[in-house]
Amino acid sequence: MDGGDGTADHVINKRFVSESELDERRKRRQEEWEKVRKPEDPEECPEEVYDPRSLYERLQEQKDKKQQEFEEQFKFKNMVRGLDEDETKFLDEVSRQQALIEKQRREDDLKELNEYRSRQSGGQHGPEEGSREETHCEISRKQEQVLSGKAVGRSCETQKFRWW
Repeated sequence: MDGGDGTADHVINKRFVSESELDERRKRRQEEWEKVRKPEDPEECPEEVYDPRSLYERLQEQKDKKQQEFEEQFKFKNMVRGLDEDETKFLDEVSRQQALIEKQRREDDLKELNEYRSRQSGGQHGPEEGSREETHCEISRKQEQVLSGKAVGRSCETQKFRWW
């Protein structure tokens, strides 16, 4: 008696699957299917889909899909270009002008607030006619500056507004 023949026969039997083993697997799958089956699902367990491709081909396909997703994720990042020197200079100038306008506005507001407080403490209860025209002129100048985006002053002496 040769011990090698018994192990060789055992290895050959492991390579092949008998009909009874397939039936047992189907029954187990059907039992598991019954546990998770919903009313709209079919009563019989769907068969496993057989993929005739080799393992290498399946893994290569998964790898390619992941690579495509990765590339698509960064595709839009590569499309954005940086700003050149002229554009950065322009943007710096615009931001500088905006900061100057904002600073001037804060200074004007502070000046008007101080004038108002001094009038209140000085006993003046109402501004005079001339100061009304001046205040209105200052307001219109500020509006022009804001609307034009520049700090350009116009002479208000030509404009006379009356408060009725």
